[in-house]
Amino acid sequence: MTQAMLLELERRRHARKNHDVELCSIRLDPDGGDVVDTLHMVDISKSGIGAKADRAFYPGQRIVVSLPMPCDGGLKNIYATIVQCRQCEGGYRVGLEFDTVSVGAWCGVAGAIAAA
Repeated sequence: MTQAMLLELERRRHARKNHDVELCSIRLDPDGGDVVDTLHMVDISKSGIGAKADRAFYPGQRIVVSLPMPCDGGLKNIYATIVQCRQCEGGYRVGLEFDTVSVGAWCGVAGAIAAA
């Protein structure tokens, strides 16, 4: 493992679980173009999501992500901030951090989604 990879692992506050789900997101401060995007979640933790996107986001950009609720089949809207976005094969790799207020609402469903 490279030094950069070790530093990235040490920065994470919560363990991540791989999870492949298509999500709908809404840009709260759009930089032009569409406001609604589709994200392809790669992993999730109590504090955020790693995803792939077709379009670039910018660090600090705010979005709302609709997460599926496996217990009742509904959706839960969670506010998040883009912390990183880098170009990768086939699009962009995006890191989202849940807002503090959203984390409280999310914690109740994190176990159910992670177990799915």
